This record gives sequence, structure tokens and C-alpha cells, in this order.
Amino acid sequence: MKSFFHIAGYFLLVALSAFGGSLATTLLVPVTAGPMVAWFAKCALVMCLVVALTWVYLRRGGSTWARYGLTRRAWWQVPTGLAGGLLLALAWSIPIYLASPFHWTSNPGFSGTAFVLGTLASIGMGIAEEVGYRTYGMYFLLRSIGAVMAVLVPTAIFVGMHMAGGVPWLAALLVVGSASVMYGCLMLATRSLPFVAAFHIANNLGQDAWLRTSAGSLWQPVFRSDIPADSQPLIWVGMMVLNALVACVAWRVWRLRTRPSSD
Repeated sequence: MKSFFHIAGYFLLVALSAFGGSLATTLLVPVTAGPMVAWFAKCALVMCLVVALTWVYLRRGGSTWARYGLTRRAWWQVPTGLAGGLLLALAWSIPIYLASPFHWTSNPGFSGTAFVLGTLASIGMGIAEEVGYRTYGMYFLLRSIGAVMAVLVPTAIFVGMHMAGGVPWLAALLVVGSASVMYGCLMLATRSLPFVAAFHIANNLGQDAWLRTSAGSLWQPVFRSDIPADSQPLIWVGMMVLNALVACVAWRVWRLRTRPSSD
């Protein structure tokens, strides 16, 4: 029971860090600064809060960041993670194209300032989410109740936080949920926070660059016709399948690495 309250307290503080970052940004960043500045400030603040919180828990538990692959030798995995995340974001365009064909064109409303702020915000939020959901808490659960729950418990919180942030419940369940499972499996397989955080960050950057048009997008999709409303769930299912494929491969790699030797 003591262990339950310990880890529940950790995840509660992670969630409160996210809400606290949002509240502080609303109160401290003037409206005249613009939404991109506010978003960047929120992501940077949440990152600092979650990293500091996790550091305190690691210190009290006598552990270090090296337990999660945060070492000098592991940084070579960052380019690999970035490449994987970008490829997945590109693959996500396939179910969108099947629902409504499109082509890409340069974004006429592109803003260099928005691009820089958006990129830095994605880096900050990616670090915050991976540190909060895939390090101390996840591995505490792994030792306590096994790998499946170690992946699913943070996923449930991750999905809930996105729904609280305004993501439709079905999209949160299918896309965000499967992505969280995928990141959890990747963390099990690699035990490398730099790799998984880079993968997550690059996936978000890829979406921002060519799927979610904003002032910071390099390109924008031009559709031949509007996406039918009834096709949206099928797009989410397609993204979920792609996430699940990556998750299954990562889970298999982890199982092979942890299988007892027959010698």
C-alpha cells in the first residue's frame, strides 16, 4: 500500500506540474505576447517542473539519470530517434491521404519566429512527457507489477491529460493512447531516454511541419476535397495501427533481450 501511494503521488505531481505550468503561463504571460510565446513558455516551464520533480524522486531513491540511458555514450541514439519519429509522422500521412488525397505546398503564412518557438516548445514538452511518464514512474511500476501495467498506467494518465487539454476522446484513445504504448515499449526495448524523447519530439515536429498547418509549418497539405467527417475515425485507426506495429517490434526486442539464457 505504501508503494501505491508513493507512485500515485509521483504521477499526481507530474499532472499537477502540467496544470500548474498552464496556470502560471496564463497569469504571467501577457496576452499581447501572442499564443506562440505563451505555448513556448508553458512547455519550458512544465519541462523544468517535471525534470526537477523526477530528479528529487531519483535522489531520494538513490538512483541516477544513467538508469534511463542518460549518459554521454547514449547521445549517439538521438539522431536515430529523430529519424524514427520523422518517418512515423510521414507514415501518418498515409491514412490521411487514403481518406482524402492531397499534395504538399510551401506554407505562404510561414513565420520564422513561430517556427523557432514551436520547435523549442516541442522539444520542451517532449522532454517533459518522456521524463514524466517513461522514467522513474514507469520503472517503479515495472519492478512492482510488471511490464504490461508499467506501460498501461502511464498511458491512461497520458490519455487523460490530453483529453483534459481538449483532444477529442476517440482521438485521445486511439492515437494518443497507442502512441503512449509505443513510447513505453520503445523505452523498454532501448532503456534510452535520449532515444525515446528524440523519437517523440521528432514525431511532433513532423506533424507540425507538414500535417498540422500553423504559422510555424514549413509546408501545408492541399486537399482535393474536404475530409469526410465519417472518415476521421478511420484516419485515427490507421495511425493507431502504425503505432501498434512499432510498439510490437519494440516489445519483441525487449522480450528477446530479457529472455533468460538457455546456457
